Amino acid sequence: MGLLDHRTAADNWFTRVSAFYDPVVAETFWPTTLQRRLLDRLSLSAEDDVLDVGCGTGQTSASVAERAGTVAGVDRSAPQLSRARRKHTAVRVLRADAEHLPFPDDTFDAVVSVGAVIYFPDPVAALTEARRVTRPGGSILVAGFNRPEFPSLVPTQNWATVVNEALFHTWTDAESREQFAAAGWDDIESVVTGPPWHPRLSRVVTATTS
Repeated sequence: MGLLDHRTAADNWFTRVSAFYDPVVAETFWPTTLQRRLLDRLSLSAEDDVLDVGCGTGQTSASVAERAGTVAGVDRSAPQLSRARRKHTAVRVLRADAEHLPFPDDTFDAVVSVGAVIYFPDPVAALTEARRVTRPGGSILVAGFNRPEFPSLVPTQNWATVVNEALFHTWTDAESREQFAAAGWDDIESVVTGPPWHPRLSRVVTATTS
């Protein structure tokens, strides 16, 4: 566990960074170009109902809205949600915990979560809850931080790995697959990608429901 992958620390962090989250944090670690590439891994249609878990300021939700029918977003941070409501009026956002989603079983065709799992104190519980609200035949895409098995030749990338492991929840390939399987997901695929400055920064996992 990292210093920020528990609720109180994460809440305090987002209260402090919300004002400059999009232009600094999001564009450094989860730029719009990367998010669009990630969403290409899901086959979304205009009829799909999609949930964005840990939606923050709504950046991912807005990209999803361009591809899907309806989009709902949930997040714990009131400051982040306030910005999401102002910026993305087409997205319905609610304050909720990823481990206790305020939706009935089988509500959504797909679930997405970009950059949020790194703050989850219990990723398996959150993934299990996402599985509960996903319809049979549905899908999920989760992007978090990768934990490389070997050091990089680029010093800044190694520095990022050290910082991420100290502050956040990070995944190896095996860990991500084990956690998704434990949550009841099928057809699990786990790949490494990232922004131009660090192509191995992110681990992206997709899976389906049977």
